[in-house]
Amino acid sequence: MAGYRANLNFSEDYLVTNKTMDSFEKIREMVHRLTGFVNVDRIQEGYSDEQKYVLSLQSGEKRLLRITSQADDATICRKQTEFNVIGDLRHYSDKIPKTQCFGTSKDNTLCFMVLHFIEGMNAEECLPDLSNDIQYSIGVAAGEELKRMHAMKAPAWYPGWHEVKTRKHSYYLRSLDECTTMPHGVDPDTIQAYIESGMDLMRNVESTFQHDDYHPGNIIIQNGSFAGVIDFNRYDWGDPIHDFYKVAHFSRNVSVPFSAGQIDGYFGGCIPNSFWRRYALYVAMSIVADSVWSYRYSIRTGTTDQIERSQKTIQTIWRDHDGFESDVPLWYLEFGENQRTYYRDDHPITI
Repeated sequence: MAGYRANLNFSEDYLVTNKTMDSFEKIREMVHRLTGFVNVDRIQEGYSDEQKYVLSLQSGEKRLLRITSQADDATICRKQTEFNVIGDLRHYSDKIPKTQCFGTSKDNTLCFMVLHFIEGMNAEECLPDLSNDIQYSIGVAAGEELKRMHAMKAPAWYPGWHEVKTRKHSYYLRSLDECTTMPHGVDPDTIQAYIESGMDLMRNVESTFQHDDYHPGNIIIQNGSFAGVIDFNRYDWGDPIHDFYKVAHFSRNVSVPFSAGQIDGYFGGCIPNSFWRRYALYVAMSIVADSVWSYRYSIRTGTTDQIERSQKTIQTIWRDHDGFESDVPLWYLEFGENQRTYYRDDHPITI
């Protein structure tokens, strides 16, 4: 993560040069009273509209400041709820940031939260430099931690998962016509038929916490070991298996050993057959959503890089699942041809 920071040197002489700095200036004194920071480093990464800063304290500890600008009452309420959920999630996982405080600017136009900073390196950056065995073991730890987070049940008021996911998919499906065509060789009718044949699998599923962006870019590694999980701003509630679709979109491109380890670790080395069909269902549904998102992102930014990324990803997923003739992706099957050892309670289990 350090490679993405730009030191803003806010401690003494500070000039407001853009809206980002202006947002920080609005809450600078308040945040200083709450944390006593002595230095600020800006984090410039990710697709979030939030502004993120690392606050260095006199003690040597660090905090993460997240600022949400142009916040109306609904946004402030949503971010306050997110802050509370992160705090509640600490009862299930000690690998997520501790919460410190939440607040708003005096004019109520922005809100912020301060979390404890998890030291280490972004897994997306450092996994490729590690051995396959270490990548796999980090994946196992990531899967085990995800399982712990999924022990947090959805609120009683949350509607049924089938209803929620069906509504979301229908929305993206209606919007698909506005997007560019599917990549060459990918048949959208086959994808939709595969989705429709599996919709009933979402019925009677117990909803839990979902990180909803669980991949190496949001996982921290320290000294070659899993250190923590970050970025909960996309959290949701629903089928816990839905949290695995980012494996197909991102993780498998960064590290197949990590991706296999995440699945093995989550299930303790014993993967139920029912997992793969639901996994593939959500991966197929994500193709529709990602096509719409990437197109709209390109319109908003005037760039085509996300459309190109999306089309490459869709082609990879299509090949991985043999045109959705296979629930289990090819990369997992090929990795499974090599025996690997998963440790349960310090006892080796060959998978």
